[in-house]
Amino acid sequence: MQAFLLRIDRLSAWSGKAISWIILLSTFLISYDILMRYLSKPLGDFIHAIWFTYSYSYDMSYYLYAILFMIGGAYTLSRAQHVRGDIFYRKWPVKVQGAVDLFLYIFAFFPGIIALISVGAQWAAASWAIHERSFTSEAAPPLYPLKTVIPIAGTLMAIQGVAETIRSYIAVRTGVWPPRLSDVEETETILARQSEL
Repeated sequence: MQAFLLRIDRLSAWSGKAISWIILLSTFLISYDILMRYLSKPLGDFIHAIWFTYSYSYDMSYYLYAILFMIGGAYTLSRAQHVRGDIFYRKWPVKVQGAVDLFLYIFAFFPGIIALISVGAQWAAASWAIHERSFTSEAAPPLYPLKTVIPIAGTLMAIQGVAETIRSYIAVRTGVWPPRLSDVEETETILARQSEL
């Protein structure tokens, strides 16, 4: 069972790390856009000729952030880094933590994720059918690729949710959390652990 859980963690890690390159792309493009904006005042027409993000910079930053946020969700869940009331949760016994998590995965997480996948797929299909475009800028970039990310992200979250539900069940039965892959930890978690020593 542990090998199965770690395989799911690896899939989530792969998707999160693959999509994390968007941070570099976004940083480059937004920095370029800001630089061109300031240079356009003294240099005018020359800058407008090389400012390739001029008409869609807002859409570009919005799209890249949305993709990063949505696809990165499964990776964040695989590392147990989603927001929760840690001030209470971390003081509970492992069996109580597992029971609360199990309840929430079954009655809150999965219904929400199933709705996200179902409705997201419908939105994506409708968007592709009409070749929907954004009207937030004069460039009017297509929205259908972005809307396609919604059911993909939901599916990745659902797969990781299966692993987390199994982990919660094991924690309820054994009183010990099964191991998970870890390569990142919040500073708050580290400080909380150190304060308990």
